[in-house]
Amino acid sequence: MALPAPQIQMLEKADYTKQHLITLHDAYPLPQLTAGDIRIRSRIISITTNNFTYARLGHLLGWWDVWAVPPSLPAPYNDTSKYGRVSAWGYCEVIESQNDKVPIGTKLYGYLPIGDYPEILQVAVDDDTGHVLEINTDLMADKSSRGLDSALLPFFETSYLLNRYAFAWDSTKLTHPLGLPLPWSSDDADLANAVVVMLGASGKTALSFAYQLRQSRPVDQQPRKLVAVGSVASRSFTEGTGLFDDVMLYAEASSATDATIAARLGIDANTKVLLINFAGRGTVDEDLHAVLTRVSKSVVVLIVGGDPQGGGSKLGALTKVPGSGVVMCNASGLRDSALETDGMAAYFERFQQEWSRFKERGAVQGFKLRWGKGMEEYTQGWDSLCAGSIDPTLGLVYEV
Repeated sequence: MALPAPQIQMLEKADYTKQHLITLHDAYPLPQLTAGDIRIRSRIISITTNNFTYARLGHLLGWWDVWAVPPSLPAPYNDTSKYGRVSAWGYCEVIESQNDKVPIGTKLYGYLPIGDYPEILQVAVDDDTGHVLEINTDLMADKSSRGLDSALLPFFETSYLLNRYAFAWDSTKLTHPLGLPLPWSSDDADLANAVVVMLGASGKTALSFAYQLRQSRPVDQQPRKLVAVGSVASRSFTEGTGLFDDVMLYAEASSATDATIAARLGIDANTKVLLINFAGRGTVDEDLHAVLTRVSKSVVVLIVGGDPQGGGSKLGALTKVPGSGVVMCNASGLRDSALETDGMAAYFERFQQEWSRFKERGAVQGFKLRWGKGMEEYTQGWDSLCAGSIDPTLGLVYEV
């Protein structure tokens, strides 16, 4: 019996909101495996605004090249100057193997192709941890947990890295947010009695970081106040998480005077302020930065993300200005540095304990998973997220 033709998502590189669901009618027979190869098929994948970041910055960071164009991809979509593929976090299954350490049926968690076309991977299994492998797991037996892994875990790990390493209270773990040997002092990282202002606070990384600051730091190392800045649509959800002391709207933040900000945030010239842009809209980060630096003598700005719609903030240019107090986060570099500092086995053991505890506590209050099935529903979810019509309380996950 003939196998059903697989499908993949292709994006227009000039505008990632324009997607195409391509059926690969000539996909079979598949290319042969060589020694050490495995063949995987995505089973559970998520959609988040991070997918948009992968597309928007794909030409700079190589994200368009993670998954090669299948040889059976028809014209014009095989023109890689105009079309490309990005990835999603989730679970896949090994359906064929030439690697003794990774048998057929193994389930892998990671950065996966969007579609159900079987892909070839060369893999190396770490003998000390084996943490990437889950042998013969029934992905649907604990569907909620697997869905949270797909929708939240990468963002939670970024927040974990920021909390434990970039803003470490233990100087032996202190790491620049880029994960590079750049100037970053204990004073830069000190959050004890600080005021932390988060832009795009309803996003998954921001919520995870707020949780980390509240639940995973010594009491005497916690900030004095956590302030969320977000949209009208996300306000109720953000307030309902119980993670923040105050919730401001973008319009309020952009139009606030020095006196208003000082009074509302409870800050003065001697207050340490950390302004983090996770996904702030437009130029709100510039507006707040201008006010905060007039009110406080100690302002640190961390850029983790930006406007999902590609807004025009220029604050990022200050990362190249020595002494500006503006730095950028690179989760991959920060993770590499953390692994070197703690060792692979110890790092993953501690992180997994923290992640399991987070899930056992119910993750983020008010956050829900919305499940879909198949690539047609996946593309519908992509269009909805591009249009900004997805409720911020939802995490989108799909069986494919």
